[in-house]
Amino acid sequence: MQKQRTVLVTGAAGGMCRGINARLGAGGHRVICTDLDPDAAERAAQAVRDAGGMADAFAVDVSDPGSVRALAGDVRERVGEVDVLINAAGILDRKYLADHDDRSFERTIDVNLVGPFRMIQTFAPAMVERGWGRIINVSSIAGVTGYPYPSYAASKAGLSNLARSLVIDFWGTGVTVNSICPGVVDTPMVIQEVRDQVPRKVPTGKIVDPDEIGGVALFLIGEDAKNINGADILVDGGATRYFQLFDRP
Repeated sequence: MQKQRTVLVTGAAGGMCRGINARLGAGGHRVICTDLDPDAAERAAQAVRDAGGMADAFAVDVSDPGSVRALAGDVRERVGEVDVLINAAGILDRKYLADHDDRSFERTIDVNLVGPFRMIQTFAPAMVERGWGRIINVSSIAGVTGYPYPSYAASKAGLSNLARSLVIDFWGTGVTVNSICPGVVDTPMVIQEVRDQVPRKVPTGKIVDPDEIGGVALFLIGEDAKNINGADILVDGGATRYFQLFDRP
């Protein structure tokens, strides 16, 4: 049995986080479910509690510095210090290069990359002070292989490289930072056209279940993963080892 940790998950109401929240709760950890939508955050927390786990709900807009600061204060007051930060909040803007304007591109970067950076800046210092912490960025194979939608691909590539780079900042502190890079995960965000390509473009022929992402997150929190640091952990059925998941449009 792992030592109980307090784990803050951003974007906790999203489809992929169903598996993350559930596995963390079942593993005995206290889950802080945060989301832009406060009602959705509460529903996510209630699902953990209904399954016998411990969970709290908070609203946050990771693209808003004031909202992140307020979250840190509220969490510290109601729950205490955060041991593990999982940056899972993200948006996918299905626009090709010609379809983007400055603001649409920046919005994706703000949420998917600057938001996690801001969360790490806010919550990591206390981990360093206590000499233990885990930071997990939910990236994507889109940041490893390229992707038709440039704002999403750029944001996820940046997110993975942020994790790789921060191992220097956290040198000798007891804090590790890694990225989980999912392939096609069974969530409402995945359109049918993508699902239809899985049998011929994913070597396992299977779509990823959110529970599998949760299992990887649970492992990274445990002591068996204490020397995994700065890694991109692909959970994609081998798709990135075959060829691009998408055909050229």
